[in-house]
Amino acid sequence: MSLTKKNISIIAVIIVMIAAGFFYKEFQRKPADISGVLPEVKINVAEIVGQYENDESKANRQYLGKIIEVAGNITEIINQQDTMINVLMGDTNSLHKVSCLLDNRHINAIKKYRAGQPITIKGICTGFLLDVELNRCVIVEDQKK
Repeated sequence: MSLTKKNISIIAVIIVMIAAGFFYKEFQRKPADISGVLPEVKINVAEIVGQYENDESKANRQYLGKIIEVAGNITEIINQQDTMINVLMGDTNSLHKVSCLLDNRHINAIKKYRAGQPITIKGICTGFLLDVELNRCVIVEDQKK
């Protein structure tokens, strides 16, 4: 049985459609939600900031890339048109804080909080710039309800 040009064209179109579907699905895929994942470390803001201030490389070995749960007071909520919300936690007099970038799926949860209130947030530690950085964060109290 020989393949005709028509059969080859049909097979090629099917392969291209499958590949396009795969790439579209991968392009639209969002990062996994960490709401249901248990944290590897539970710590308060002062402890983690102090560890990063004292020995950044040691703290990176301990926290970098891990899901950590941090408790402390909100110092500032930075809202960028409801697309990115960054919650800063820590002492208002401290130079360094914990910066928590909320996962888009959990942005509405922060609207009931104000600066000065205690909060517990879980996220993936991505290191230390001016602050200890957590990404893909969720508010822990909202998960318990």
